[in-house]
Amino acid sequence: MKVTSSEYSYLTSFLIRSLFFGPAIYSILHFALQDGWISLIISFILSFIPLIIYYKLLNHNPHDNIVSINNKLGTLGKLINMLLILFIIFHAGLILWNLTNFIYSQFLFQTPLLVISIVLAISIFYVSIQNITTIARTGTVFFIISTILFFVAAFSLAGECDLNGLKPVLNSNFSSILKGSFASLGLNIFPIFIILIIPKNAIKNSNKLLSSFFKVYIFRFICMISVLIICISILGIELTNLYQYPEYHILKTINIANFFQRVESILSIQWIFEAVIAIALCIYYIKESITKTFNFKNKFNLINIISLISILIITKYIFPNNTIAESFYKNIYPFLTLIFFLIIPFLVLIVTKFKKNKY
Repeated sequence: MKVTSSEYSYLTSFLIRSLFFGPAIYSILHFALQDGWISLIISFILSFIPLIIYYKLLNHNPHDNIVSINNKLGTLGKLINMLLILFIIFHAGLILWNLTNFIYSQFLFQTPLLVISIVLAISIFYVSIQNITTIARTGTVFFIISTILFFVAAFSLAGECDLNGLKPVLNSNFSSILKGSFASLGLNIFPIFIILIIPKNAIKNSNKLLSSFFKVYIFRFICMISVLIICISILGIELTNLYQYPEYHILKTINIANFFQRVESILSIQWIFEAVIAIALCIYYIKESITKTFNFKNKFNLINIISLISILIITKYIFPNNTIAESFYKNIYPFLTLIFFLIIPFLVLIVTKFKKNKY
């Protein structure tokens, strides 16, 4: 079973966007204020460093995914796989927490968080037990729907924008802008590493992969920059930083011919799609990693079930309140993704290149 180069690219877009809604946009604007769009441009430029590393790992051996590459390093590789499994479970838990917290705070504030998480987990479980081709095709449908919803929202809000809210440009110092860029890299770019669970020989027309990937990648960055600019130009930087989910609140201002109003609930479906596919990919990574590292057979989807239970536990107990969560996403988590999703893969690449040259 293979995925097309386009489907592969769409899957990466969900990993990019899964933490942009809420944590990333809050962190970027907290550091860079109205210069957040500059932080995103800088992060786009810097993102080619991890992308080159990931691409080299993808091309190291067309038959190997990242787990197989690690396993060839012996005991060290198995240890790395174990650490990555634990961290990706944690990463999926953070995505689910963010989505659950959004639904709780905006729609179901009288419903226990655990109930919301379990309902979402049922959908995620159904997606995660499918093969990668089915997940990719589901992701393609979700990508198309999300793109349509994005354009509906963007065009509806265009008339409300006041670009004077972006002034003065470069009001933040360069250090703060760089901190915003690092937050974007940590929360949006480094998680692309997870897509390396799909080996190159499982991609149809892999010769078109780079072209397809960069079309989707550039489009996603344009979308993220647009969201930042629209939020600031409509709400202002002070109000934007006050809201935990400013992207949702600007949707409340949509009014088309005094007929289409209060459509924010429909348009916010795109964020649910993004989180569901991203978590399903995390579980797929965990399943493949455990089966290949420990030769464990996934009977009755046991790995998927245990993974989801672990993710639910993390979602339930990770953050006592939103203040701690925002501080963690802003100050700590980008450094953790740097270690697990960039430094470790880079060291693996160096070691595998050394061993290849040696023999």
